Amino acid sequence: MRIETRTSDDLLIITPLDNRIDASIAPDFKGHIMNWINEGNIRILLDLYHVEFIDSSGLSVLVSTLKALGGKGDFMLCSICDTVMNLFRLTRMDRIFKIYPSVEEALKAIKGNNKPE
Repeated sequence: MRIETRTSDDLLIITPLDNRIDASIAPDFKGHIMNWINEGNIRILLDLYHVEFIDSSGLSVLVSTLKALGGKGDFMLCSICDTVMNLFRLTRMDRIFKIYPSVEEALKAIKGNNKPE
């Protein structure tokens, strides 16, 4: 799995470069995220700009990340395409995660303490 990361203040921004988060890469992806959390990254923004498909294994990774933070950090999502957003709405995950239209909008909201869209 190809992943880019960068930081903005104390926020880790994770950008998967593959267009799918499915059973074939979910365990590897989860391992990376858990390592970052164990290294002390508790404010995470997942930029899904390149992702066009997420299956149940991918959703499980997202939920596991939220649980691993245990309310002691933030896990936010951004740049979600319509197909993936439809899945989030169908599974009601759009009510669980803070979702922003773009990295820039997420950063503005975080700094301004605005609510996600």
